[in-house]
Amino acid sequence: MTAPAFFSRAVPVWSAALAGRMNITLSFHARLEFKPGRSATLRVAAAQAYRVWANGELLGRGPARTAHGHARVDEWPIVGEVSGVLELVIEVAGYGVPTFCSTFEPAFLCAELVSGKKVLAWTAPQGGGFAAEHRRERVQKVERYSYQRAFVEAWRLGRHGAIWLLPAYNPAKPERLARVTHRRTFLARGVARPDLSVVTPRPAAVLGRSVYRAATARKAVQHRFITDVPRTSAGWPQAKVAWSLQQDLAGLKFSDTGSVTLRSGKPVELRAKQWLRVDFGVVRTGFPALRVRSTQPVKLLLVFEEILVDGQIAFDRSTCINAVGIELPADGLLDFEAFEPYTFRHLQVLVLGGAATVERIRLRNFINAETVQPEPAGLAPAVARVRRAAVASFRQNALDVFMDCPSRERAGWLCDSLFTARAEWHLCGDNPIERAFLENYLRPAKFAGLPNGMVPMCYPAEPLQGQFIPNWAMFLVLQLDEAQRMRRLPADWMPLVARRVRGLLGYFRRFENELGLLEKLESWVFVEWSKANEFVQDVNFPGNMLYAAVLRAAARLLQDERLARRAARVESTVRELAWRDGRFVDHAVRDSAGQLTVCDDATEVCQYYAFTFGLATPEREAALWRRLVRADYGDLHPANAFMGKLLRLELLIAHGEPAAAQRELMRSYAPMARLTGTLWEHLTVSASCNHGFTSYVAVLIDRLQQARTK
Repeated sequence: MTAPAFFSRAVPVWSAALAGRMNITLSFHARLEFKPGRSATLRVAAAQAYRVWANGELLGRGPARTAHGHARVDEWPIVGEVSGVLELVIEVAGYGVPTFCSTFEPAFLCAELVSGKKVLAWTAPQGGGFAAEHRRERVQKVERYSYQRAFVEAWRLGRHGAIWLLPAYNPAKPERLARVTHRRTFLARGVARPDLSVVTPRPAAVLGRSVYRAATARKAVQHRFITDVPRTSAGWPQAKVAWSLQQDLAGLKFSDTGSVTLRSGKPVELRAKQWLRVDFGVVRTGFPALRVRSTQPVKLLLVFEEILVDGQIAFDRSTCINAVGIELPADGLLDFEAFEPYTFRHLQVLVLGGAATVERIRLRNFINAETVQPEPAGLAPAVARVRRAAVASFRQNALDVFMDCPSRERAGWLCDSLFTARAEWHLCGDNPIERAFLENYLRPAKFAGLPNGMVPMCYPAEPLQGQFIPNWAMFLVLQLDEAQRMRRLPADWMPLVARRVRGLLGYFRRFENELGLLEKLESWVFVEWSKANEFVQDVNFPGNMLYAAVLRAAARLLQDERLARRAARVESTVRELAWRDGRFVDHAVRDSAGQLTVCDDATEVCQYYAFTFGLATPEREAALWRRLVRADYGDLHPANAFMGKLLRLELLIAHGEPAAAQRELMRSYAPMARLTGTLWEHLTVSASCNHGFTSYVAVLIDRLQQARTK
């Protein structure tokens, strides 16, 4: 794997005075003569997030995330306008805290504008044409957005709003820039640029009032990522937070007072404690935006959520602070667009104090732009709606990596990634996001903060609290094997694949007991969000079924038949121990004498593991299979959406039960598609209502339709 050169003159830079600080946003400015019709390319690499404007119009948002010690380079095309002037503004946020959605490395910007062979502007400590300024308008000392992501957004702006984006703006207090010496290898973006189109809400909107109630505030959930700082999450303790959006919202009760029809050129006036709520029709992901004109000094919040709870927004339903804060003085004018992406169907503009008019409420998408395979002919309308919801979930979660959800975490989780990768291949006919995702896991020689050989459960990320999921690491081996056999992996990756697989095998070998089974795995041992997660010790049989599949996959990847023989022994031992009373039980524990005792706990998902990984077949375990087809679960603890019910659908389709699969698929997913236009993490609204693995449902629907029309 070689890395080409991307920059001729640009070097990575950051403010010398602000390096290493938390939640810093800089704007970089370049202004140059640029003839109408002239073409150029702006190359940008940055950490942790950036947004670039050309002559006041949004050009791009990035970066595509990658591994420690690396940075992906975006290329944005530019064509000269009639004015003959090009004004570039690149906003870069350095969050300076470990998260699940990016690596914890020094903030930087490396940018270069090239036309033909001529470099027109570049970042450098001196010269190059870019000047930088600290955007103090973005309040630095705020709380975390979630345990998994960095900080909420809060903005205190002057009368003219985001002045740094106005024409001919010249930084009044430029920062002294220094070269960032942290070593990074530059990589190509590798995936398509995002869809940044703009959508508007439905015209029918709701008006309401908010009332503060101390009793409500006392009952508010005390999120540890806010209250237990810095032990649980890096950031500022509550006493040092300059603007707490959580405290602004925790005691509020919302009630409707009427309705309004949104019309172009007709601003809606809001006074203290009043709010306006709009509906985008389905759950979307992107940057909320609006125009605000303050008639008095105003403090307002944008509050948003995927669903309504008892008819109102519950701002922290998803264990994150779904709000953005804005302050403007009297007679202020602001055309605002959030810097970070959020996920919601409902957006509420809430005036806490003062008065303002609001208009042009909108959302700028931040989603996958690839063309996807159209739905098969003849789909029933309800089925087509579910498929569209699966595709919408794919677009919002498959951007630069495969994310679990685009809201609370934006994290590239293993296991979820296997199912989203299958959806990418099916829907798009190629797997560039999967290759980028896997490359991120292959590049580092090792991962800091984890045991030797282990990989992060999500990446690019930091292992917060040193936590990892050994089961998810096993799914990496399965995905590498499947991607090599059935999709596309570059041939020159194989040495890195072998290094990663051998490292994982070495790690797991330490946990093999006298029977060759994995016992007492450490950290977060995970099967699925169900009762199955209570039966993971000491010897977990679903985990060992997975381990046997990993050994077989590793045998193919490493061309080592000894691993296949080990897999066969694990399978035989698991069958011998776990098959009890016509079903597979979940675990065995050591008794006081040190003997391994098989427990009688049995889950639905354990049965699906057995059939999925070949320890059971519909022919050999015919009675169990017929029970499962009939959904006659008896004493089996029920499975959840991920991954038990998804495995169930796969198995029903693969083994000639399309009618049962269709009924169950529609029973589970049709209500989701109707309510949010996306598919959910769980079978209820108890968590994320937009989860990447559910995009695989589109693949299953297409398989069912293909079988029906044969």
